[in-house]
Amino acid sequence: MISQVLMKNLGVKGLCDDSRLVKSGDLFFSMSVKDYETFARNAIAKGAVAIVSENTAPIDLTSKWIQVSDVKKARLEAAKIFYNNPFDQLICHGVTGTNGKTTTAFLMNALLEAEGYKTALLGTIQNKIGNQSVQAKLTTPGLLELFQFGAKAVEEGATHLVMEVSSHALHQGRVDGISYTSALFTNLTQDHLDYHGNMDEYFAAKKLLFTHYLKADGKAIINIDCPYGKMLAQGLTAPVTVSRKGLEKAQIKLDQPMEITENGIRFSIAKEIYQSKLCGSFNGDNLLLILGWAMSMGISKTAIDNALEEVRVPGRFEHVYNKNGIHVIVDYAHTPDAVSRVLETAKSLCTGRLSCVFGCGGDRDKTKRPLMGAIAENICDRCWLTSDNPRTENPTQIINDVLKGMKSDKFEVVENRRQAIENACAALESGDWLLILGKGHEDYQIVGKTKYHFDDREEVLRAMKDV
Repeated sequence: MISQVLMKNLGVKGLCDDSRLVKSGDLFFSMSVKDYETFARNAIAKGAVAIVSENTAPIDLTSKWIQVSDVKKARLEAAKIFYNNPFDQLICHGVTGTNGKTTTAFLMNALLEAEGYKTALLGTIQNKIGNQSVQAKLTTPGLLELFQFGAKAVEEGATHLVMEVSSHALHQGRVDGISYTSALFTNLTQDHLDYHGNMDEYFAAKKLLFTHYLKADGKAIINIDCPYGKMLAQGLTAPVTVSRKGLEKAQIKLDQPMEITENGIRFSIAKEIYQSKLCGSFNGDNLLLILGWAMSMGISKTAIDNALEEVRVPGRFEHVYNKNGIHVIVDYAHTPDAVSRVLETAKSLCTGRLSCVFGCGGDRDKTKRPLMGAIAENICDRCWLTSDNPRTENPTQIINDVLKGMKSDKFEVVENRRQAIENACAALESGDWLLILGKGHEDYQIVGKTKYHFDDREEVLRAMKDV
């Protein structure tokens, strides 16, 4: 449909599938939407050399129109030609799951770097090539952005690409054109049901990484402590399975229970000792998964030790304040399972009272809101219920949805997030732990359609400056 000769004859200088971002010389791919003609005309007005579309050309645009039977396939063909198919030149590793993707990807990237490889990283927190990084917009970029990033990684000399692969990206075909050398599955718990509808569809999207995008001789590393991980492993040929619970069928498991303290995690596998400064039982799952991956990929013990010693993940059980016996943690947890895991970890380490500040995002799965409220109330001694990213929803209504799961009087509603953090910090005494959940590494808050600067970590340090 799209050939190198055609693109050369058109004088294509770039590829675009968003009419708002078209530049002069771009080949514009018009997705089959109701207003396709309007978007196409906008693209031409901005200098697009031609329109690729499944729709019939308007009479006055026939000379600049390329009608195709499958616009997504045409876009992929063009991306491979224009960017010289960078994913044929990169060894690609993908990690998917509800929770733990970012930490696992950070660990994987660190292990490869410790082994001497130049890497590229795509994920929730940042997109990174070598030592150069930019803030990420999406967990997994759109297909054209992905190819552009891959080409840049090859140009900069990277040999390995580590990616967080979201269920949305898999369902929408955003990673088409990539064949993964390894794929990791962390877990699957309730999230994104506003998009997928139910857990079966959510799992089906995640499963695509292993059944559709993993190379025939690629390595699948799966946490089978998760029921969905166990189902996934049963349908694959020769997966590498890990279990922190010591399930008999697991190939990678602990010699004895992990030692988990506020200073990190220590554990042994096959009589080899490993240590990490990451904290929490949930990070124990991530570490065991990454050890299964490292062993299957032949990463040296020296590289593993060096990487585990160095890795810190912004906004993931991040100790922002630790003085006078007071601990304040910021974490990205925004699902029922993640909230439960981080709060249970803090509860096991806390010698005083455990408190949390949390809210729920707007325009997202509403069914998880009362579940998160019930979990926080059951585990914590006190909760401050506040706004997260309300987006276009009424913040008060979001809070009311959370309150449906809360039955005691152990909470205080403070809609303003800055004020909620201040109030929670002011109530701390020696031995207390405070967890501020939901936003983690984010340095913004979205109210309506406007993004304002807001960083939980900055707010904690401001609130605790006189403590």
